[in-house]
Amino acid sequence: MREINFKTKDVVDILIIDDHKLVRDGLKIMLESLKKFIHFKIQEAGSGEDALTKIYRRNFDLAIIDYQMPGISGVETIHRILRFKPELKILVLSNYDELSCIQNMIDAGAKGYVLKNIEPPEMLNAIKAIRSDKTYYSNDVTIKLLEFADEKTSQKMHLEKTLTNRQIQVLKMIAMEMTNEEIAQELFVDKRTIDTHRQNLKNKLHVKNTAGLVKAAYKLHLLED
Repeated sequence: MREINFKTKDVVDILIIDDHKLVRDGLKIMLESLKKFIHFKIQEAGSGEDALTKIYRRNFDLAIIDYQMPGISGVETIHRILRFKPELKILVLSNYDELSCIQNMIDAGAKGYVLKNIEPPEMLNAIKAIRSDKTYYSNDVTIKLLEFADEKTSQKMHLEKTLTNRQIQVLKMIAMEMTNEEIAQELFVDKRTIDTHRQNLKNKLHVKNTAGLVKAAYKLHLLED
């Protein structure tokens, strides 16, 4: 693991957001052990609501937040923080290593995601990376993200073999809530042609209705391009 070096000791104003005092205390001890590299000014919040109150009153450089908390969740807390202070860097520190949890926090705006078994040297690298406008994920998290990316690629390759280009185009338009008439006008074809495409899509994707087609389009990530 390559360490990011700073020429001078940095000072970081940091907010720890976690509902477990034991976790907050342990993280404070870890951060204080890194004081020869970075001087931390640390405040704590035991909930998302408490964190928002402190962030409204003070400018922090970095927030370290858990995924699951009482009251508003970690995801919603990040959304609210970044609406008010979009420049604040956010690192997730959590026991949750499920892909859905990781992706939810990244989508909300977190710049890094590490697990609570992290060692001090890696925490130092994570903080330095995020404060340098980079992203940082622990090894286990990185593996899950790479596996997800590989799965998306495989799904698209399978889709290309299963559906024609025109069927993919129609499926995207269905997912965009366009009617058969609107799709026919857009593609300059007869509505009956779109009716046929829609039925063929249901057969190939093994779904029964429009809701199934829309779900399939999102699962295949067709609307991300």
